[in-house]
Amino acid sequence: MSLTEEQLIATITRLTSARLTEYLAAEIVIPEQTDEGLVYHSLDVARLELACELHDQYEMEPDALSMMISLIDQMHGLRAELREVLNAVEAQSDPVRQQLIEVIGTARFRRR
Repeated sequence: MSLTEEQLIATITRLTSARLTEYLAAEIVIPEQTDEGLVYHSLDVARLELACELHDQYEMEPDALSMMISLIDQMHGLRAELREVLNAVEAQSDPVRQQLIEVIGTARFRRR
């Protein structure tokens, strides 16, 4: 999905041109520059919908929204990495899996 600014604002009812300008300045989204101009993709739509919701619900400023969404992005990235680690552990033989579980459990409690 590729949307122009006008299509984007029509798609996200809480998004105004002024608010989009603020969000662009805070780098909440960085649209793709094409020969036809700036275009927005489905990920941009999701980020902007979240930004509008947080802005309306919690009266968050664009810079705070940018930081919050960046943290959410990092959390999603860590979840994906953790899923890969869990899949790798799952693929191991029972003795190796058991040893990993013991080491991870011990390390987890040692850090506190």
